[in-house]
Amino acid sequence: MGTSRNNKIALAAALTATLPIAALAQGLGNPGGWQLDLGVSSSLKSDDNFKLQVNSAGSSTIFDNKFTFGLSSVTATESFALTGSTVLRYADIPGRSTSGFEDPTIKLDYSRSAANSRMSMFLRYRHVDREFLDPFQVEQEEQQYGLLTDDGGTLTQRGAGLTLQTGLNSPLGFSLALKHDDKAYANVTNPQLFDNRTSTADATVSMKVSPVTQLKLNYGLKDYNADEPGIQTHRVTTDYSVGVVQDIDQTLVLDARIGVTDVQTDTLLGSTGRSGTTGAVTLTKSLPNGSMFATVDTTLNQNGTRSSFRFGRDLTLPSGKLSGSLGLTRTPGGKSNSIAALSYSLALKDSDVTVSLNRAVSTNSVNQDVLDTRINVTYGRNIDSLSRIGVTVNWGRSEGAGGTAIATVDRATLRATYSRSLTQDWDMTGGVELRRRTDSSVANDAQSNAIFLTLDRKFSFRP
Repeated sequence: MGTSRNNKIALAAALTATLPIAALAQGLGNPGGWQLDLGVSSSLKSDDNFKLQVNSAGSSTIFDNKFTFGLSSVTATESFALTGSTVLRYADIPGRSTSGFEDPTIKLDYSRSAANSRMSMFLRYRHVDREFLDPFQVEQEEQQYGLLTDDGGTLTQRGAGLTLQTGLNSPLGFSLALKHDDKAYANVTNPQLFDNRTSTADATVSMKVSPVTQLKLNYGLKDYNADEPGIQTHRVTTDYSVGVVQDIDQTLVLDARIGVTDVQTDTLLGSTGRSGTTGAVTLTKSLPNGSMFATVDTTLNQNGTRSSFRFGRDLTLPSGKLSGSLGLTRTPGGKSNSIAALSYSLALKDSDVTVSLNRAVSTNSVNQDVLDTRINVTYGRNIDSLSRIGVTVNWGRSEGAGGTAIATVDRATLRATYSRSLTQDWDMTGGVELRRRTDSSVANDAQSNAIFLTLDRKFSFRP
């Protein structure tokens, strides 16, 4: 393996040297509605425990060359954005080596607005090696069971959505939202990750019966299919609700709804069903520097009824913004858990800070109620006109929300970087990354130390 590693590092160095030459083949077109964005970044990383195991199997060397493109157009009534990326990767990891193009990703977003209507749509595709995903930049299901306890494999994700709205400024309005999501896993060892497909439809009729009163009728449908070995779940959830939005005065708004939810689940082991009353009441008060709100809601899923209460505040600051909420949620098992959300940003002359927190209860793919907590803190400071330092801290915990025996998993990442503009076209970023994971079902912790260096360039054409 030593010879293989030397060859790959030599190839990495050669490719890095050629990237600036390739990027110089650019030009500037005439200004117009369409814009083409191209990007290239080359990153070399060494990690003493890339798989974040309790006992490291050895050091890893990863050389990624990421290529991105974007085609976009924005007008007063229409927007179009097509983006894509892929990674040319050379990785020498204990137990395996890989080389070639990986992680193809394509995203399409389109929207069009008229005086009284709006339409938007999206398409998504990605095929990725899960070992190379950031656990703090993936969807909730992956955060709960998967990346906090790495087990490799690949994920292929396809998604599409369409939203239509009419009568935006009329007494009678209608909206329809359709969405489909498809996840396919391969070579994973975690039994809680399996292929699944979800389709949703949501239709709403709104009626403005007075300048301060609006009525809403809603119908929702969710169709879920999962290829869980030996179970093969098919679940259909339907929602019916009626609601009202009432301006109590110029600063206080009431938003209330009540409805019925029905959940029918069919598996190879039999069929089950649940139904019950659901609803929500929210009061929002506008203030000179933001707003405050309080909300109570009840939802129903395959596990039963979950009730929550939250109150929050949105605050506009002289140099930033603050938005936060606190509350309690009661799971079908009868346990109450605290929930919270926080978003804070501060921008000063030479530095900036962002803080985010999210603590919520959800139900995973194997019907377990999970309490998931995520905290992110990012600090950046400009040293001079060409260089900048940055520090990012991520911490996450997944644990049982009551009624199920789930291992508690903590994961933390500390990343410190130094960035510098080498030329007008090229930027360099270097730094260190420290990771740590604690699992209540494992006796010892896992940790890793990594260093990395990245060169990147982005440029645009306007035909």
